[in-house]
Amino acid sequence: MHWTDYAKLVGARARAQAVPFSLGFELTHRCNLQCEYCDRHTPLPSEMSYDQMLRALAELYALGMRHVSLDGGEPLTHRYVLEITEFLTALGVRVYMNTNGVLIPRRKATISLLDKLKISLDGPRQAHDQVRGAGAFDKAIRGADQAIEWGRSVEFTCVIGTHNADRMEELIDFAEERAYRVVFQPVRPSLFIDGAGVGQSYVADPERLQAALAVVANRKRAGSPAVANRWPSLRHFADYPRDAELPCAAGWINATLDPEGNLYHCGQVNRQEGGMNVLEHGARRAFEQLQRQGCAQCWCARVVEENFAWGMRARRFLPSRGTAAQAAPKRHLNVLGSD
Repeated sequence: MHWTDYAKLVGARARAQAVPFSLGFELTHRCNLQCEYCDRHTPLPSEMSYDQMLRALAELYALGMRHVSLDGGEPLTHRYVLEITEFLTALGVRVYMNTNGVLIPRRKATISLLDKLKISLDGPRQAHDQVRGAGAFDKAIRGADQAIEWGRSVEFTCVIGTHNADRMEELIDFAEERAYRVVFQPVRPSLFIDGAGVGQSYVADPERLQAALAVVANRKRAGSPAVANRWPSLRHFADYPRDAELPCAAGWINATLDPEGNLYHCGQVNRQEGGMNVLEHGARRAFEQLQRQGCAQCWCARVVEENFAWGMRARRFLPSRGTAAQAAPKRHLNVLGSD
């Protein structure tokens, strides 16, 4: 990264000038699976053309974008995913991808350009396939192993809910055997705050969720290389689903671009009101008009950890003290003890 990019980040941290350093780009809302707790299965009515995507990304790059996480839907279903990835990497942008893993073996040219793949894994097999469809587990593992064989960095994402909350030990054992790393986080009622609630039936009650998180925390404390969470997210999840304030980089160095060109300060916000469209207003104006105010309902592990780093909350990153199995008063188990 050039020194001018570091200068822009320092300026953003000082609240002097925001910069869209890290962009979540939802290529399409089309998906090849029908996961039961997900809001995105079919393309939006007016998804951007290839030329429109290049224009939007070029304008955001000029504003300071240096990291892109390709998302969906399933980004590997997009007909131009290779060309978009080539365009970004030619600019020197680091490109990650969130994927269900199914199409990885058929997309070597694209996969070979990525810095990291983040693959959904609700396993073991029965739990994963219960949500994502028969055979989805084996296809995800096949895709992950293929990406690793091609030399790519792979990390899994496990959302903990009613379908798998009692199987964390089994999943971590499986991940350790295969040298996988897994990030854990709670199932939410919707991908969007105040969304339709399609995933409500998969939301575990607080006690059951905290018991599952206690397993994850204990295994991390014991040195398991399979648990990829850092301590800020595990500490933060002890409050789920209650409001929990934290520092927020949304709109300061982070932004989300949807398939129609609407720009949002955070990928989790409700989309009903719409965002500023970069095709209509240009990327500069759309980014300048973003909200720069956080919320108290942030439950994506990687975002939580980035926000605590943004807020320079160094103590949150120190290893937890205390015993995860201790019971907390009434509503929650004490996953992490005092800190």
